This record gives sequence, C-alpha cells and structure tokens, in this order.
Amino acid sequence: MVKLLQPAGLIILIPWLAALLAIVIRPIRRYLAVAAALATGYFVVRFFVDGIGQVPPIILPQVWGVSNFLQVDYLSGTILLLVSGFAFLIFLYSFRFKDGPRDDWKFFTFGLLTYGAANGVLLSSSVLLLYFFWGILLFTVYGLLFYGRGDVETAARKMFVLNGVADFLLLFGLLVFIIYTKQQGVEPGQLAYFPGMRRFALSDPLAIVAFVCIAAAALTKAGAFPMHTWIPKAAESAPAETMAFIPASLDKLLGIYLFVRLCYSIFEIRSNLTVQLIFLTIGAVTVLAAVFMALVQKDAMRLLSYHAVSQVGYMILGIASGTVLGIAGGLFHMMNHAIYKSTLFLTGGAVKRQTGESDLEKLGGLARAMPVTFFSFLIAALAISGVPPLNGFVSKWLIYQSFVELGRTQPFFLIFLIAGAFGSVLTLASFLKLTHSMFLGRRPKALEGVHEVGFTKWFPPLLMALTCIAFGLFAFRLPLRYLISPALSASVIVPLGHFSPLAFAAIMLIIVSLGFLIYIVGGTYRPRPRKVFLGAEELTEEEMHFSGPHFYSSIKNIKIFFEFYRFAEGGSFDVFRYIQGLSNTLGRTLKKLIDDSLNAFARFIRYFLDLVGKGFSLLHTGGLPFYLGWILLGILILILLLIRGGGGA
Repeated sequence: MVKLLQPAGLIILIPWLAALLAIVIRPIRRYLAVAAALATGYFVVRFFVDGIGQVPPIILPQVWGVSNFLQVDYLSGTILLLVSGFAFLIFLYSFRFKDGPRDDWKFFTFGLLTYGAANGVLLSSSVLLLYFFWGILLFTVYGLLFYGRGDVETAARKMFVLNGVADFLLLFGLLVFIIYTKQQGVEPGQLAYFPGMRRFALSDPLAIVAFVCIAAAALTKAGAFPMHTWIPKAAESAPAETMAFIPASLDKLLGIYLFVRLCYSIFEIRSNLTVQLIFLTIGAVTVLAAVFMALVQKDAMRLLSYHAVSQVGYMILGIASGTVLGIAGGLFHMMNHAIYKSTLFLTGGAVKRQTGESDLEKLGGLARAMPVTFFSFLIAALAISGVPPLNGFVSKWLIYQSFVELGRTQPFFLIFLIAGAFGSVLTLASFLKLTHSMFLGRRPKALEGVHEVGFTKWFPPLLMALTCIAFGLFAFRLPLRYLISPALSASVIVPLGHFSPLAFAAIMLIIVSLGFLIYIVGGTYRPRPRKVFLGAEELTEEEMHFSGPHFYSSIKNIKIFFEFYRFAEGGSFDVFRYIQGLSNTLGRTLKKLIDDSLNAFARFIRYFLDLVGKGFSLLHTGGLPFYLGWILLGILILILLLIRGGGGA
C-alpha cells in the first residue's frame, strides 16, 4: 500500500477515495469531484514538469509469472493529461446541476470511479493490470449510464453486453498474445512494459488472432462500427455531462490509446496487407455509415452521438495506415475529437437545460439568447467538419497525406482518402442543419424567455472551443511538437505539403471582415418584412417556416439510401440485436434440453418405482403358507452363514 502512495499510484487512489467519500458525505459530492480532478491533474502535470523519464515506476507482485508495474511514458502521459482535463471541466459543468434526478450523487460517484480506472488503464504496463482496470470500467460505466431520464436500463444493458463481449475478446487476445510471445522467446516476466518490447510481424496465425481480438476490444471501446449502437441509445437517456465524459472523450481516448499501442508499439500492421485493409475498411465504413445516419436525425443528442461514432473512423484510418504521419494524425484527431465533441455535447446539454427540448423541430433562433453557447458550438461544429484553420482540419489533413504517401506505390489506398474527404463534406452538411435548427432561423414563441446558462455551464465548453482554435493555429508549434511527437518517439512530424494555419487564418479574417462590412453597409441586418402569397392567399409565418430537420429528408427517398436507412432503422446493423437473438435462441434451446432431460429422468424414476412396487406386491400374497416358506428360507440362510463362519474359525 505504501508503494501506491507515489504519484503514479495517487492518480488512481485520489478519484477512488473521493468516490467513496461522495457516497458517505453526499452534500459535498460536487466539491469532492472537482477537488479530486484538480489534485489528480496536479500530479499528472508534475509528470511533464519533472520529466516523464524521472517518474519512478511502482513495482507490484508478480502474478502467474507476469511482472506488474504502474509506469508512465509520453504516450500514456499525454492521454492522462487529456483525461484529467476533461474530468475537471465536466465535473465543473455538472457543479450546479439542480434540475436533474435527486440521486445525482451516482453521477459523481461512478464518474470518479471511472476516472480512476481510466488512469489505471493508462498506467498499466502489463497485460494483467491492463485487463484488470479495463474490466472495472465495464461496471463503472454501466453504473454511470443509470444516471439519467427515460429508458436508462436498456441503454446501460446494451453497453454492458457489447462491451462485455469486447472484454472477453480482449482477455482471449491477451492470453493468445502471451502464448505467442513465449514461442518467440519472450518470457511472461518480460511482458511488463509495452514500449520496451520489440515489434512483431503479423505473419504467424497466433499473432493475427491476438491482434484482431485486442483490436476489436479497443475499437469497441472507441465506438467503431458495428459495435457502436449503444452510444445513440445512451444519448436518448443520459445527460449531456455523461455523453461528454464517456463516449465523446474517455472511451475514445482509451480505445484509440490501446489501438495505437497495438499498431505502433507491439505489432507492425503493415506487415500483413489483408489485416491492414480490413481495418482500413472498418474505418471508412465507420466514417460514412455513421455520418449518413446523422444526416437524417431529428434529435440533437442522437445526431451528435452518430458523429461521435463517425469521427472514430478517421482515427482508425490514420492509425491503420501504419505510417508515422498517419498514426500522428490519428492520435491528434483523437485528441481533437475529444475536445470538440465534448464541447458539442455540453453546448447541446446547455440548450436542452434552458429549453427542455432536444427535438430540432421545436428549437431555433437561440443565437441571440445564448451567444456564448452559440459561439462555442459554432467553433466546435466547424472544427469537427474539418474547416481550416481549426484543429480538426489539421488532424484530417495529416491522415489524408498518409494515404497520399501510400498511394504513390499502391494507388488503391487513395480510396480511403476519398472516403474520408466525402465523410468530411457530409459532416459539414449535417452541422449546417444542426446549427440552423438550434441557433438560427425563427425562435418559437415557447422559447421567448430563454437566456444564457450560468458560468459553470458556459465556461467549460468555451474553454474547449478556444482550445480548438489554438490547436489549429499553433498545431505544429504546440500539440504536435510537445505532445504527439514525444508520444510516438518521433523527432518531428513532417507533412508532405505545406500549410500555414496562421497565414490561412489571416486570409480568412480579411475575407470575413469584408463580408461583415458589406453586410453592415448594405443594411441587410435590418430586413424589411414582405407579404408572401401562394395561390392568391397570404401565407402565415408558420406556413413559411422551413424546419431544419427537413434539410436532407429527401435523401431517404433515394433508393440506395432508402434501403440503407430501412435496414439501419430496423436494427439490421445492430450487433446487440443479434447477440440478444442468439442468447434467446440458446436460452430456449437449453431450457427445452434441460426440461426434456428432467422429464425423462422423472419418467425413469416413476417406472423404476412402479417396478419395485409391483415386486413388493408380488411378495405379499396374504397366504400363510407363503409367509412360512419365506421365514424358513431366511432361517436356512442364517444357519448356512453361521456354519460357514464357524468353519472359517
């Protein structure tokens, strides 16, 4: 226990201790959560101030011959920094959450437990420790999803089943990995620290099985297609802070972290073209399938949840490219996604809190009423759409360039570049719809009294929106230089082409300023109302209103998309339904098998007892001579036994 009081152990223990106190002393749960995030963040920052290499590892007892350490390197340290930052901002956002369920202490308790377990995953330097903390996350996230409104049980159960299957694959993959490395001359005691291992080629069947199983678990945690369906379901019932903390930030960080470890530190994914193409295809399908689903959503939180899935595809594309440029782009996009997607969920939650609505049909015109929230949302929407010079563009640009590099020798890799670029266009189209539906256009009369949220609600998303700008303008000077390059042990990330975010921002600023000047001089900010007639009848304002949710509804009528949406809405792409159906079928089969076996056993017992009964009934005839005969036979047997016993003596 004394060993765990070192900094590497404290960043796990502090959130867990705060979670325990949040149960015992509920009135101060909000203060405990914020204080725990600050204290944990302090130790994480000290890792970088003192130097990652100076952080002493915590040596734990061996289990089954496998050495166990809690240790940090630049990759895990970078993710720890992000997790701590998001935890603090989201706990701060939740600080004055007064209109939710009375048991909101569950959010802080399970949130802190999840926070501590996530830190444990990032510090784990052995396969056993990794699986231990990874398994804890399954139960803490399950508890966290029970905090909300509506059908929370279904959302939590769906998450538990899908991630439970993934955790089983992770366990199986890790066991196969131990067997494989032992065959390669690596003893279990040497599997202590992933970055210290040599990279293995995906040529041996055991290596391929281990890679695929561990990667499946990592991408399920990240929310990739087709194991993503619990995220849109959770968006229906979970509050904004849960969606910002779990699927938008923490799950993406941990899942992609493990995938990077797998592709960059343990295996060489480019050594097997078939495996590489499979995962690149998963990435491309995740981008396109989820963004097509987002286009037709009419609920703001569900729309954002599908984009939380879609953006994972870019990370998979970058990392599965196997190039340093692509992996750097995928890792940077993971960081960017956690920032702007959390911003989008928190601003969407602020709108829902003030209006009581997330139905896009009932929203609109909130930009003037909630200017700070609108600004934060707009910056995050442009960032996720890949609009330069924001951070989302830079990370996507690096990913695209990795396929340009691969396409020089194998042109078919350019297909994945096209898929990513097309997905980015659709993302922008989707957010044009969402921005118009929530903040622009006509404000419904029911929302006339809406005003801006309080400081704790607008400050966290505003800070993250400003980070989107800073990480875009200074991408090559700040995050790529001081976070991404050290995490990949790369001296510098050198793109193929040249792009200057600051120069582009200056040009954009000039163009926007000219446009604003024309807008002011032309007087278009003072529109003059005009009567509109149709068939000689004057149209009312309600009749002239075009709702944002109908922007792309015509897409559903295109035959190929109609079939896609029909399958998707019917659950054909939902792995949970197949698992549920298989479980029900297996359960009914086992029930019938057990019932039939028990019935057969009961019939056998009854038949046996009938035979015994009939036998005894034959022995009881009621005749005196018959009973005397049995008595004489018994006496004769006793005499023979006595004679034999006496002769033996």
